[in-house]
Amino acid sequence: MEGSLVLGIDSGSANTVAVLADLAGGEPQVIGVGLVPSAGVRRGMVVDLAAASESIRAAVSQAFEMAGRIGSAAVVASIGGTHIQSLICSADVAVHRPSLGVTPEDVRRALDDSVAKVTLPTGREVIHVVPRAYRLDRAEGVPNPIGLAGRWLGVEAHLITGDALPRQNSLEAIGRAGLQVADFQAGIRAASEAVLTRAEREAGVLLLDIGAGTTGVAVYDQGHLWHVSILPLGGEHITADLAALLSIPVSSSESLKLERGWAAAELAPDTGFELTSPSGQKAREVTDKQVAEIIESRVLEILQLAAAQVKRSGYAGLFPAGLVLTGGSARLRGLAALAGDSLGLQARVSCPEGPLVGSPEYATAVGLVQWGARLAQDEAAAAVETAKQNQWGRMKNWLRSLFG
Repeated sequence: MEGSLVLGIDSGSANTVAVLADLAGGEPQVIGVGLVPSAGVRRGMVVDLAAASESIRAAVSQAFEMAGRIGSAAVVASIGGTHIQSLICSADVAVHRPSLGVTPEDVRRALDDSVAKVTLPTGREVIHVVPRAYRLDRAEGVPNPIGLAGRWLGVEAHLITGDALPRQNSLEAIGRAGLQVADFQAGIRAASEAVLTRAEREAGVLLLDIGAGTTGVAVYDQGHLWHVSILPLGGEHITADLAALLSIPVSSSESLKLERGWAAAELAPDTGFELTSPSGQKAREVTDKQVAEIIESRVLEILQLAAAQVKRSGYAGLFPAGLVLTGGSARLRGLAALAGDSLGLQARVSCPEGPLVGSPEYATAVGLVQWGARLAQDEAAAAVETAKQNQWGRMKNWLRSLFG
């Protein structure tokens, strides 16, 4: 990844978000953001290349204009959609030099072997390989085996897989916007990087990233990502419910949700207000509590489906760190209270840190920027190591010339 700028692009069902950060100081500093209504994206997947690329172009232009920058940036893109799934695999390998300790190469071989044992259906691909647990000889639960002496290294790996074609469509839409993708990441994993603390990951935490078309579910425990899944429900389904049950246009129901909506009926005031018919000639009175009853029904469905996904994953933890909510639809008033009561967990709504991105809809794009910063650091470290090896190689050749 060349240059000091990294650009995170998150193409969601409702909004396309671009976050531009400068890596010159070491840590990514957000210097520009862009947020525009999405077009050509449904349930996290591109369905119209021309429309999606135009939304991307507009969001990126906003970010660069805010930053007062021109030129290029390394692009990290999100991959979304219900096709994203979790898969667990494991492998054991012999440590190359047991008395000298486990090396990064030993870990890489163990991870490669675990992936090689998995046969994916045609058209599916591995998006991420995330180590979940290590074991060394008879020792279980080894958090970091590097440097430990041992003969056999075992790894349990979490594979995040997806359909290759939706990813290809996303990259094509970005390409048509005049950009080249350096890397990509599952949106739910990117969001978790931006809004979860290290302590929460260690203790055990459930993350729900509630977008417009989908809800991402992520489970963390002992510092590792244990499970991800994507539900085909989100904020736009709440909007559709309001439109259908109140007989108002979708645009009006979206405004109603944002301006007067509550996630829980018991929290909403019983204040009455007038709703105008689509023709504008007939008005009727409804209350905030009635609106909240419609919203609550759909929110509870999303929460119940998320709980079922966690149970199906086999995770038996109790989530000491509770529930964290993020994503654009997490702004719904009273959501944390309802979700916490429904799932029996302490709950909070979390946003990325920073004055330009202090809203939950920026979570995924900020996580993408953080991922890009980590890649840049890894590449810089690799370049230094290569330079050292080249220097030692030149010295050995010089010694050979003297004493050969």
